[in-house]
Amino acid sequence: MNLTRATILGTLLAGGLCFAGWVQSAPAQNQQTPSNQDPAKPVAQQTSAEQSAEQTDQPMSLADAARLARANKPASSGKPVKKYDDDTLPRSTPLTEKKKPADGGAVNTSAVELPVEEMKGKLVLLDFWASWCGPCRAGVPNVARMQSVYGGEDFMIISISEDEDERTWHSYVSNHQMTWTQRYDADDSLQHQFQVGALPTYILLDRDGQEIQRWVGEDPGRSILERIGPEVKRRLQSRESDSTAEN
Repeated sequence: MNLTRATILGTLLAGGLCFAGWVQSAPAQNQQTPSNQDPAKPVAQQTSAEQSAEQTDQPMSLADAARLARANKPASSGKPVKKYDDDTLPRSTPLTEKKKPADGGAVNTSAVELPVEEMKGKLVLLDFWASWCGPCRAGVPNVARMQSVYGGEDFMIISISEDEDERTWHSYVSNHQMTWTQRYDADDSLQHQFQVGALPTYILLDRDGQEIQRWVGEDPGRSILERIGPEVKRRLQSRESDSTAEN
């Protein structure tokens, strides 16, 4: 009898140990995700910090949290794109009124006065500028293109310098092949006549010398050929249409 009880007790104890061992091993087996279920997060994407936290079942340290934040931070797309708007765009430069005639002599009136006879019957673009004005210097090549595209019997450009020194004006015009009509506003009379307060300023005059429109400042996104050209082209074509109709 005692032998039988000992045998039964031994059997139960052996079964209990095996059952306990199975229970302990079950969670480890269940960690593998079944093939017919989508994992919450692919194992390949887990960082070492996450794996460490899952294995130890302990809160992450500050160092692990920092590494995790850096790993999950989206990659930068590069340098931020510079945007231009009405607040950031350097459109114009304020005028100064310090003028010195060349060699300290009298004002060259021929450099101040507009060529009125030559302007008659033409569209005229007045270009107020100065060599000390950065936006003006940037715009000089575009003024040259404007002259090349539209200059002729019906359209002319007159660049009017507000430089402080006449010799500086002469030198800049010569060095940059500014071959269209040039004037030096030695006494600021043209500046005041056309009420120009900033450089560059472009003023389009009709065939009677009346102002049609003005543009203040240089736009880095569009040249004056793009900004002013369409209006010049429209008026030149209108003149051609009128001439054709009269014939």
